[in-house]
Amino acid sequence: MDFRFKQLCFALLLLSSATALSQSAAITIDGLFDDWNSSLTTYTDTPESLSGIDILELQVTNDEDFLFIKIKTDIEFDLTDNLVNQQIRLYIDTDNNPNTGFNIQNGYGSELGIIFKDLFAHYNVDPYSQVSFGDLRLRVAPTVTSNEFEIAIGRDQIPDGTNPLFTSSTIKILLKNNANSDELPNIGNTFSYTFDDTPTPSLIPTDISKSNPSDIRLMTYNTLFNGFNDVDRVDNFENIIRSIAPDIIGLNECWNTSETYVKSLLDTWLPTGTQNGWYVEKIGGQITLSRWEIIQEWQNLSRQFPVLIDLPSSYPTDLLFTNAHLNCCGADQQRQDQADEYAAFILDAKSPGGNITLPENTPFIYSGDLNLVGYAQQLTTLKTGDIQDTATYGVGAPLDWDDTALKEENSIQTDLRMGYTWRSDGEGFPPGKLDFIIFSDHTLTAEKSFVLQTEVMPTDRLNLYNLNLLDTSSASDHFPVVADFSINETLSTGQDHLAESSLFPNPTNGLVTIDFKASGNYKLQVFNSLGKPVLTKTLTAKTTVLDVRALASGFYILSIQNAQGHSETHKLIKN
Repeated sequence: MDFRFKQLCFALLLLSSATALSQSAAITIDGLFDDWNSSLTTYTDTPESLSGIDILELQVTNDEDFLFIKIKTDIEFDLTDNLVNQQIRLYIDTDNNPNTGFNIQNGYGSELGIIFKDLFAHYNVDPYSQVSFGDLRLRVAPTVTSNEFEIAIGRDQIPDGTNPLFTSSTIKILLKNNANSDELPNIGNTFSYTFDDTPTPSLIPTDISKSNPSDIRLMTYNTLFNGFNDVDRVDNFENIIRSIAPDIIGLNECWNTSETYVKSLLDTWLPTGTQNGWYVEKIGGQITLSRWEIIQEWQNLSRQFPVLIDLPSSYPTDLLFTNAHLNCCGADQQRQDQADEYAAFILDAKSPGGNITLPENTPFIYSGDLNLVGYAQQLTTLKTGDIQDTATYGVGAPLDWDDTALKEENSIQTDLRMGYTWRSDGEGFPPGKLDFIIFSDHTLTAEKSFVLQTEVMPTDRLNLYNLNLLDTSSASDHFPVVADFSINETLSTGQDHLAESSLFPNPTNGLVTIDFKASGNYKLQVFNSLGKPVLTKTLTAKTTVLDVRALASGFYILSIQNAQGHSETHKLIKN
């Protein structure tokens, strides 16, 4: 009888335990979830009638370096804040032994208990200690409110300096919301996961160099309290900026840094080869630099600095660039006001009259340290024009020229599957994405983008780009975020471009046939990647052959102008 009772208890235990068939995966912690699929280990709870947050789903996977966990709830909240009342905690039985660690629930002996809102973790080993998120190599995304979050924990961490974190290949995982006693799995159940050491595809590092010299390279960078003024950091900034070689730069936290000083540095580090050198404008702590002339600026927006850049004639239009540094930390209302204000500014720019009127289809980019650590609505407004304070800023509307949402460029680190742009382990918060690039994808295409963190780059890559291992951590707590843009070939700025010619072959070894729809007087100019004319020709014909054999191999812009001043451009590749 006693033996049968034991058998029955064992059978019940099997029914109440879930052991996952593991599958390794290459997960990028970037706040997007397209790399999480249904084939990965998943534990689903049934919806419950609860006051507050209901935890619905848990997914788990791993690669060689990290344990990855994704959680899903019924409503949006901020994982590391209390904007919505929550006490979400993650408990892991890291040695798969219910008799060690903290007895958090029947069947679990939790060595690790992460309290996200309080920014620390219990490490229930002998001796017990509190450990930081940095000790766990903890990474979380997104940093704003969401009903889904992805989490990474380093597999090889020794949080207290003595006891390794994961001492078993199988672990048990439990999620709890102490604000309403919700649990996943529920009491009486356990959820086990076994690490899968099948190698994941190797990350292909991003080449920092431009793929196309005619692309417009933008860099946004928070310099951390006037970093360019710091003699101990300025050499790190020099290495970084020389390696990236941007065309347009938006700098933040430059309150006591002068335009003249920054211009002198950039003219030395990255000479433009022009008489003026770099163009520099400043408002508050924001400094904008451009290789090309800044012909107009608007200083009436809060912590947002739009300027109009006169691109070379090899491009079909000017460019509106806004350098932003929104209010920090708990200032959600101020950030929302600023997002509303920018949306109203762009809607004004798209309509005749007001503070600004742009030619139709003028490309525009918005970037900077946006400090998005609260409500997701702020980012939503910046992309969609969904203005919240309509009494002050007017009714919102789609911001792009084709009346769709703007695009947020998902920039990933060059050598790591991570999207965070800020890291300061001593401040308690996990690394997060605070720096953004948002743009009109009706007029622009982001050809390449990346976040540069030298500390995760191998020596051969550092040497390739003349960088040092500690350049980015020494320079700032933010990392430079970079994107290369091309202007869409179909772009028309409402200035009656020609749009009447075609050329072939392209690429060419030297002779290009240009065919016009009608005979007329035309001026042809070929510009190199620096915007300098290298060939000029005038003609009166319907078809002509252009000889470019004398030009070096590379990328060029062919500009064609008719007698009425209407023009168009073509990309031309010389083999």
